[in-house]
Amino acid sequence: MDGIYDELKRIAGERSSHKRLELLHKITDLFFEAGGTHTDAETYLFNDILDRITDQISGEARIHVSANLATLPGFPAGVVRKLANDLDIEVARPVIRSSPVLTDNDLVGIAMTREQDHLHAIATRERLSPVVTDVLIDRGNQKVVHRVSANHGAEFSSWGTDRLLDKARADVNLQQLLVERPDLSQQTVDKLLPLVSESLAMKLVERGFDVGETLSPELTRIARERLAEALRDRKADIRGVAALTELVSRGELSLDQAAVELAAEGRLLDIATLLTRTAGLELNDVFGIFTRGQLQMLMLLFRALDLRWSTLETVLTLRANKLHMPNLASPEVARDYAALDKSLAKRALRFLQARYRLAGTASEAPEPALLRA
Repeated sequence: MDGIYDELKRIAGERSSHKRLELLHKITDLFFEAGGTHTDAETYLFNDILDRITDQISGEARIHVSANLATLPGFPAGVVRKLANDLDIEVARPVIRSSPVLTDNDLVGIAMTREQDHLHAIATRERLSPVVTDVLIDRGNQKVVHRVSANHGAEFSSWGTDRLLDKARADVNLQQLLVERPDLSQQTVDKLLPLVSESLAMKLVERGFDVGETLSPELTRIARERLAEALRDRKADIRGVAALTELVSRGELSLDQAAVELAAEGRLLDIATLLTRTAGLELNDVFGIFTRGQLQMLMLLFRALDLRWSTLETVLTLRANKLHMPNLASPEVARDYAALDKSLAKRALRFLQARYRLAGTASEAPEPALLRA
């Protein structure tokens, strides 16, 4: 251990941003090696050291820290808050989007004081409480409102729901996003029905909602038949994924090629199934990552499996089309993805597996080789 501390001391004397970033990595490794058994004093000291180092590194290095380290569960809250409040959205975005350290109060503070790009980053978080979404709906522009409405992990207050319905009167795209939400109540549907088109009303019928006399009996019958047909097609698709997985495991097809092939056929959930089987993760949780808008988790999964940005971009575009969500494939997200280090992505995914139970019962089995650092 003395050798490590001597090395840290040596690097600390370096003035270059690269060496300071190296020091930050080593300190982070030391902190997490203890497995969360630090005293309050140790945590405070770690936070203080990292706080000073992040003040002394360049913009590109700060982006690296934000994308690769500050999103880890248990990372000191002081540094996380500083990065999340950074005026440079390239630094702030990865932390705002995914750090589990940020509290509702932190997010509300950012949403009340920062620009629309920061609000949009908040709107992509895996889970959002009504106290946060109220601010996003109130202060956010159309892009932010669409993003939070498409986030199926976001919860809305009665006030927030009424504001969204009011905004949807003149916004057809927002109507569609609201129709697709999994938490719709019949009461909300009743308020939504006077606003939506016949085709959207049919989607509500397909989901089992009562639309009264909005649709004719014939259209209601057609909607229910479509649902039954979709369920039959889904069973056939699942059988086909097993064959693709076998080709990948034998090295006859790359994972990128298999994912793009499924994307070309519009089979979003089958891509999730393919990645689940390849990485040895839990199916329902990976489906959740794909369908609830968890961008950072999706990025970590793709990077840990060494998938190309072009593959992730294709999947994000398909997801936007299938789930009627905003397309998150953008130059900003591409830069964030490029900044993710593969080995650190694997480490972060393991931390998140433990936190969100992504490994499921697989935690009792050997770790999948693809996720070993």
